[in-house]
Amino acid sequence: MSPNSAPGRSVLLTNVWLDRRGGSESVIRDLSLGLLARGWRPIVYSPHLGEPAAELEARGVATVASLGQVAEPPDVIHGQHFVQTAEALFHFPETPAVQMCHAWIYWQERPLRFPQIRRYIAVDQAVRDRLVHTEGVAPDRVEILLNAVDLGRFPARPAALPARPRSALAFTKGSAHIPALQRACDRHGIKLDVLGAGGGRIVAAPEQELVKYDIVFATARMALEAACAGCAVVVCDSRGLAGMLTGENLGPLRLLNFGLRALVREVSPESLSEEIGRFDAAEAAAVSASLRANADLELMLDRLEAIYEETIAAAQRDPAPPEARRAAELAFLGETLPRRRKDARWPWMAEREALEGRVRDLENRLAAAQARLLAPT
Repeated sequence: MSPNSAPGRSVLLTNVWLDRRGGSESVIRDLSLGLLARGWRPIVYSPHLGEPAAELEARGVATVASLGQVAEPPDVIHGQHFVQTAEALFHFPETPAVQMCHAWIYWQERPLRFPQIRRYIAVDQAVRDRLVHTEGVAPDRVEILLNAVDLGRFPARPAALPARPRSALAFTKGSAHIPALQRACDRHGIKLDVLGAGGGRIVAAPEQELVKYDIVFATARMALEAACAGCAVVVCDSRGLAGMLTGENLGPLRLLNFGLRALVREVSPESLSEEIGRFDAAEAAAVSASLRANADLELMLDRLEAIYEETIAAAQRDPAPPEARRAAELAFLGETLPRRRKDARWPWMAEREALEGRVRDLENRLAAAQARLLAPT
C-alpha cells in the first residue's frame, strides 16, 4: 500500500437519478451506507442529484454529478441503469464491474455488453429470465439476488395488529386502483390512506409511516417494506392482484419480487374485499418474522461483497483485452446515439417525462372522480 492510498476497497455505484425517491434510489442508499459501515469507500454517481443524494452526502458518502470529479479509479463498479453504467465503464475502462437490473421492462434496465462486466445481478426471477431469454446473457453470468431492507431503519410497531383491521394504506406508484381500494375498505369499515407517487405524497422514511397501519396494499419493494414493518400485506397495484401475503405464498411471491408476474387477478372492490376478509394478525406476524430473518440487508451485503471480490479477482487473473473493450464501446455508441434524421430516441426524453407527469396527474384526477361517483350517497 502506498503512503497516499486509503484503506478499504472503493466501489462506484451508478443510478439514473438521485433527485427523487424511488425503488432503485432506496437500493443505492441502503447499499452505499451498508458498505460504508463495512469499511468500503462508496462513491455514488448520478447526473441528477437532489434530496436523496444530500442524504447520502450528510452520512459521508461521496456523491457526484460528474465522473470527472472522481480522480482515482474505483476497485469495482456496481452499475445500475444502462447509460450511467456505460458512462462509468467509459471513464474507468480497466475497472471490473457488475450490473444490477431491477425490472422486466424499461430500456434503462437493459444489460450492457462490455467485457468489464463479470456478473449480472437480477432482483427476481422475471428479471433473470429477461436477461437470459430476451437479452441473451449467458446463464452462468446471471445471479438472482433478492431485494432486502435495512431493518435498522424500522421503528417498533406502536401496537400489535388487532383482531380486525382498522387502518389501511395504499403504498403505490399508480392511482387507477385507488377507487376500488376505497370501496373495499369502506365495506369493512377501514380507513384508507395513500402514500407514494400514486397519492402525490412521498416521504424520505416510509417505514416510519408503515408501522402505523394494519393492512398495506403494495407491490415490489414497497410490499417487502410493509411486511417487514409488521403489516398484513395485500399484494396488488393498478396492474393486478396477487392476494394476501401468507406463509404459504410467501416463497413464490418473494421470488417474483411481489411484482408483475404475480399480479394475475383482476383488481375490483369484490376481489379486494375478499382478501381483506383473509386478514389474520398471527399469520401476518409470522410472515413478517420470516421476512425479517431472510430479507435483512446484512445478508444481501454478505453476498454482494463476495461478488465484488470475485469480480476483482477474476479481472486480475484475466483482464479484459483493450480491443474487446474498444469493440464494446463502439457497439454501444452505434446502438445508443441518434445517427439519422428524425431519430427520436433521445430528443424526446424531456417531452416524454413531461407527458408522463401529465398522465399521472390525469390518473389522479380520474381516480378522485371515480371515488366521488362510488361514494355512498
